[in-house]
Amino acid sequence: MRLPAIPTATLAVIVCGTLACSADSVTSPSQPALAPEIPSFGAVDQNEGASYTWHIFGDITQASNGDRIELEGTGPLSIHPKSASGGGTFIRTNAAGVVLAAGDFNVTQLISFQSYGTSPFLPPTFRTGKAQFRVELTPEGTTLVIKGLLDVECRLPGVKVPGGIVEGLRLVVPGVANFNKPVSGGTLFIRTS
Repeated sequence: MRLPAIPTATLAVIVCGTLACSADSVTSPSQPALAPEIPSFGAVDQNEGASYTWHIFGDITQASNGDRIELEGTGPLSIHPKSASGGGTFIRTNAAGVVLAAGDFNVTQLISFQSYGTSPFLPPTFRTGKAQFRVELTPEGTTLVIKGLLDVECRLPGVKVPGGIVEGLRLVVPGVANFNKPVSGGTLFIRTS
């Protein structure tokens, strides 16, 4: 899947690469799996309509057996009404780095979204937040559709967030793997309206 151009892509990549998304700033999650509840600490935009784009910049997360999955993608999300779409690509490797699968993923549903506000150091449309999506992964050369839950979390400098929020991804693929340890990469939410 070819990803659409992002008007602020250059600035977003620089931000994610230098401020919020380096491997040095990633910490282990406090819980081993996705937490499906909607956190309320410091949340904004809960009772108003708002639209965002979500961005994943080559983010890697790891399962307990050492398998890793890398995702890259983008798409829109909206609250009031609640919706999300978009997608991107994935590459799954084992602990030795051997590619086990690669293909496309698509966001099929927005489960929840929390915006925790803006950074005083970045453009006001850049938002710290947490989104949880239902996704479908399709390995190349197959018609197989694998369902999963994707947790995308973005932390920007200068924004207070609830405990347990980290920069990165968590992906649960029931019956396959629980990729719950963010390793590297970057994510970003940009408010569009």
